[in-house]
Amino acid sequence: MKKINGFMSVTVAIVLLLLSGFKCSAAEIDAINVTDGYVRASIPGTAISSAYMTLANNSENKVTLVGVSSKISPRIELHQHSMDDGMMRMRQIVQIDINANSSIVLKPHGLHLMIFDLTEQLTPETKVDITLHFSNDQQLTVQLPVKALK
Repeated sequence: MKKINGFMSVTVAIVLLLLSGFKCSAAEIDAINVTDGYVRASIPGTAISSAYMTLANNSENKVTLVGVSSKISPRIELHQHSMDDGMMRMRQIVQIDINANSSIVLKPHGLHLMIFDLTEQLTPETKVDITLHFSNDQQLTVQLPVKALK
């Protein structure tokens, strides 16, 4: 009987530990604030756009953005502009780390989201839902306004 009780105690402890781990992950995503976000209106005849925002991580742990999805596109990539041999280059990156209690700005000529193969024309004054995917399998859906090119 003691072996069964000991086994059950260990099992209960493991289950509680796992559940508390999942709570922490959800709390980390709850601590992500998205501000100043927008998607650029698409140019007629093209099927690409880009999105920008500030991601603030108000948790005590680093959070990593690993992907983005939306019904407006089957392919949204994380990108970064950088200067290389005097030329501005854009390249796809696999993740964006957001350190604890800090923020990352996605902006033109820096980190940003590239939206390919648009399923619809993006016009100013409309809104689109974009889902941010994090390395801990959590997701955060944000609604961003579409803004005209400046």
